[in-house]
Amino acid sequence: MTLDKADSDRYATIDGVELHYNDVGAGPALMTFHGGGPGANAWDNTRFNVPELSKHFRMLLVDLPGYGGSDKSATLPEGKTVDGFLARLMRGLLDHLGIETTHLYCSSFSGPFGVRFGLDYPERIGKLVLQATYASTGMPLMLSPTPAEGIKTLMEFREEPTYERMQRMMDYFIPNPALRSKELVDRRFAAATISGHLEAAARFGGSANMSNVQREAANLKTETLLLWGGQDWMVPVEGVLRAMGEIPNLRVHIWRGAGHFVQYEHRDEFNRLVLDFLTH
Repeated sequence: MTLDKADSDRYATIDGVELHYNDVGAGPALMTFHGGGPGANAWDNTRFNVPELSKHFRMLLVDLPGYGGSDKSATLPEGKTVDGFLARLMRGLLDHLGIETTHLYCSSFSGPFGVRFGLDYPERIGKLVLQATYASTGMPLMLSPTPAEGIKTLMEFREEPTYERMQRMMDYFIPNPALRSKELVDRRFAAATISGHLEAAARFGGSANMSNVQREAANLKTETLLLWGGQDWMVPVEGVLRAMGEIPNLRVHIWRGAGHFVQYEHRDEFNRLVLDFLTH
């Protein structure tokens, strides 16, 4: 199945923020989101999964404010948390599209907002798929006093966005060199250097603007699947232990040796796991 991104590009303005998303497939809604690293966007995050998953779901691949094709001028309203603000925006997008309920897939940085959505709008969510995330990457979840090595390369790129630093960052994202193609690095670098992206992403990034969803996780009623790579140098897999102790209705799958992008590194098995979880 070949899908053309341009054919599915859509835009909607919600609470004054222009959101870009791709609308692909038919069936129950599945909203997918990306991480918070330089160049992240929804299409590239899940483009290898779209052909299979869109056979079963209406996929809405949403760029968060500051990322991809979404608003680069968006700012976090005073007194609001990032996770609460994003959850409200996505509820507004569902209202705009006339969709009552949706499944959510949240990768890395978008994880806390996915949990927040389930807490604040339980009537609007079906099931929740989290990938290499639970709280934000800067919170104690990692059981480590310092940032992971991969996060250090991410911060270095933000300070000086060169191709060489992007290459180093991608080395940590995808530990298997056979899967770390030049095309992937080129696409990520191009997306990271879109005018206004790094500045906008900085306004939403960091744990300081997140609420501590871990304190409320016991109240999450949503069935949740947590996926992780055992060799994740961005958000270490030890975070699974925290999630298992705090999220009530949780199942976990870990790929030994995989990195941060398990949806790409193990796409076929990822698709089977997600399909089985969402349809049973």
